[in-house]
Amino acid sequence: MTIAEMNETMEAIQEWKRIKEEAEDNISALNVKVIEFLNETDECEAVDKKGNPIRKFIGNIFKATLSRGERETVDKAEVKKLLNDEDYQKVSKVSTYPVLRIS
Repeated sequence: MTIAEMNETMEAIQEWKRIKEEAEDNISALNVKVIEFLNETDECEAVDKKGNPIRKFIGNIFKATLSRGERETVDKAEVKKLLNDEDYQKVSKVSTYPVLRIS
């Protein structure tokens, strides 16, 4: 690859990133509309397989469901305080991967 081709490639990457960001913004706006519909429409009341209340709409080709999610996080610094280095290494997992930044 030549320097000119490298510059063109990086310009193309930046353009595709801009398009992706614009698409994600549009998707987020549409998701808000879907959530509003699910919450405001009585016919969307349903229960999941475990009997928990959810909101559900079955369309022509897609199904939309809205339910409560839960995620637990752990404060890494606090865990390090509770464990000695050896015990922390037993429960710690470190992944390495290549990182490319174009700015």
